Amino acid sequence: MGEVEPSLDNVTVGSRFYSDGYFGTVMYIGEVPPTKGVWLGVDWDDATRGKHDGSHEGRRYFTATHPTSGSFLRPKKADFGISMYAALSERYGIVEDEHAGVILEEMYVQGKGKQTVVEVVGARKVNIQQSQFDQLKSLLLKDMKISGAGPESALENTCPNVEELDISQNLIPSWEEVAKIAVQLKKLEILNLSENQLRFPDNPPGLCSAFLCLKTIILNRMQLCWRQVLDFSKMWPDIQEILVCYNNISTISELPPPQLHNLTLIDLEGNQLDDWSSVLQLGTLKRVETLHLNKTGLVNIFFNDVQPGETTHYFPALKCLSLNDNGIHEWSSFNELNKLSVLEDILIKRNPIMETGTVEQVRENIVARMKGLKMCNRTVVEEGERRGAEIDYLKIHGQEWRQAGGHQDPEKNKPHQEFLCKHPRYQEFVAKYGPPEDSEMQKQNMGALKHDLLSVEIKNPNFPEKPSIKKRLPRTMKIQKLKPLIQRLYKIGDLDFKLVYTSQKAQGTEYDFDDDLKELSYFSIEDGDTILVKS
Repeated sequence: MGEVEPSLDNVTVGSRFYSDGYFGTVMYIGEVPPTKGVWLGVDWDDATRGKHDGSHEGRRYFTATHPTSGSFLRPKKADFGISMYAALSERYGIVEDEHAGVILEEMYVQGKGKQTVVEVVGARKVNIQQSQFDQLKSLLLKDMKISGAGPESALENTCPNVEELDISQNLIPSWEEVAKIAVQLKKLEILNLSENQLRFPDNPPGLCSAFLCLKTIILNRMQLCWRQVLDFSKMWPDIQEILVCYNNISTISELPPPQLHNLTLIDLEGNQLDDWSSVLQLGTLKRVETLHLNKTGLVNIFFNDVQPGETTHYFPALKCLSLNDNGIHEWSSFNELNKLSVLEDILIKRNPIMETGTVEQVRENIVARMKGLKMCNRTVVEEGERRGAEIDYLKIHGQEWRQAGGHQDPEKNKPHQEFLCKHPRYQEFVAKYGPPEDSEMQKQNMGALKHDLLSVEIKNPNFPEKPSIKKRLPRTMKIQKLKPLIQRLYKIGDLDFKLVYTSQKAQGTEYDFDDDLKELSYFSIEDGDTILVKS
């Protein structure tokens, strides 16, 4: 007898499937002459998996999204998945096994050429707790080949208290099918749909009742543009956080609609934005506190609605801004960021601007330019560090200030506008600390200082388990700035400690750094010496 073909009763054009490690969408069901039997015309998510664009021997059966993403597949090779109700039972149901489904052979630690078996404790207890479906608040069902909700009302009756649902990387075909799931989870606040290919809804507002409690939506790696995100947002009446990382968002050309005005967090990481003007379209959202723009290709930042030193009308609630892995290369961008009214936390790692000096010098420049900054690259900006950064900024740019019309006499202190645009906080520093004296002015800029460094080893006897740290420190670094650096390196918070150093030339003798306002160059420390942290 020939092999029986699987039933295609529930399979339609648009159905999602899985085959040999690849995902795809059914685009055609029928015969492909001269062969016999039913074929599926499929459009693979991975274009390299297919062979054509939906045409075969001069006849077009469907239109693929890519010239090589289409092919034909026998139904028996396609897995159309399971219902979410079945996936729920599979992932969280009681496992009739002494070890609650844990494969002991896989539970080991590899080290020093041997495997050490790990004892499994409490697996049965955890399994029993998870199997109490009515108590579950979080369902993690990623990559379970889920294609739909399952029996009507089954989810609502089984797990009525779910607040968070992750059904990323599954076989759900449409937003209508997502709504059939969500409408049963009356308390659902967080929904992760990443890496699904969902057919666009015919009437987004008509699905609104399924998402009444939704606060956070995660739509990463779904090939979306911003227009589609806006259309989808009509389904979410009270959305507060949107994560749309690694999509096809290059331009934000429209102001956000009313349903997005409660947003507090937006994450656009991995989208290649055309420029900062796109980001400014989001600046009218008055409640956004967190904005992630990592890996978006941004090269500069500007707020042209106000003059240097003034407060912009954009992003009035923005506290945290993440700009890692971009092309920011000019200090003017930080002058512009200082225009934000409540910004206090910034991440700016792996940008060209970070290569213009040592880590400490670049951080000092950022702190001086941004008045309200409390966190920089995940590290607290202490008050002493801020004061030191501002005083050094005053001295470093003193000559330029003088040449631009700055003067010791307040009546004559009128630097020209070009200088004030370049250094919008300088006059503030003059008022706060007094004008720089001739003896204090430094002609070298931040970039030139990077060649005048000391190579030292830092040890903390209070933490013998931690290895020593080798650092290159500017000779001009003051002890009051070295201490916060030590705190960050050893994560010792506000503990009281002092710093001493030992010289290679006088082994066993310790020398105090006895004046926090002095620079390293004031002391006799040399390359190769060791700094000790003493409690």
